[in-house]
Amino acid sequence: MDAAFDRDRFSTLLQTRDIGRELVYRQSTGSTMDDARVLAEQGAAHGTAVFAEEQLAGRGRRGRSFESPAGENIYVTFILRLAMEDLRKATIAVPVAVCQPCRETGADARIKWPNDIWVGERKTCGMLIDSEVTSASALLFPGIGINVNGDPTQIPELAAIATSLRRETGAHVDREQLLASLCNHLEAALDMEPAELASIYRELNLIAGRTITVDESGRPPFEAKAVDLADDGSLVIELPGGERRTVTAADVSIRPSGGG
Repeated sequence: MDAAFDRDRFSTLLQTRDIGRELVYRQSTGSTMDDARVLAEQGAAHGTAVFAEEQLAGRGRRGRSFESPAGENIYVTFILRLAMEDLRKATIAVPVAVCQPCRETGADARIKWPNDIWVGERKTCGMLIDSEVTSASALLFPGIGINVNGDPTQIPELAAIATSLRRETGAHVDREQLLASLCNHLEAALDMEPAELASIYRELNLIAGRTITVDESGRPPFEAKAVDLADDGSLVIELPGGERRTVTAADVSIRPSGGG
């Protein structure tokens, strides 16, 4: 287990106006996402980050559980108060902002659409982005779990599919630096013009040109080729007959490299 997260040192590494300036620290909690919702209802400021050493009830996409062992990784949810016109851009900004500091550790981290972070053929970060939208504004809750210094291959159900930054780089990763860099990149990404941000998102993507299986809720999974990423983050696919479609929400699995 790592030493406890050093909040003072983290603060000295921030270069932001808002993101991460208010850090709510939990030794253990059910879910940072749930905590962030409560704090937002109480008026917590834009950029507030809820960080936990351990989650007892972490959640993934489609209601899946999220393994959250103590003291090794990063489990954080941000409170983002945004204008409506920035909502879609934010869903691209978050995975870009997470991927970049992971790459700074030396790992070849890339975005597996829509927002998981993989190194090679294994997942190192998952995230869930919830939102509350009104006619005038949006409240976004990006919940992010990064496997940093733990070894998820020791968890039987994750052994074949997950990795960590330490496992990939062979070196201990500074969690304070990683989270501060994430905050710095997130604020910079939210400030970018949409076209510039979309270009970076494309450069970091893992699946373009690969054969994938697309699982959209309510219909059978089907195979396609990932062709491109649209400026709004949608996935452009090509069906076996050559027809192209745009997918906005789905689970995607990748055929292993060498499989076509």
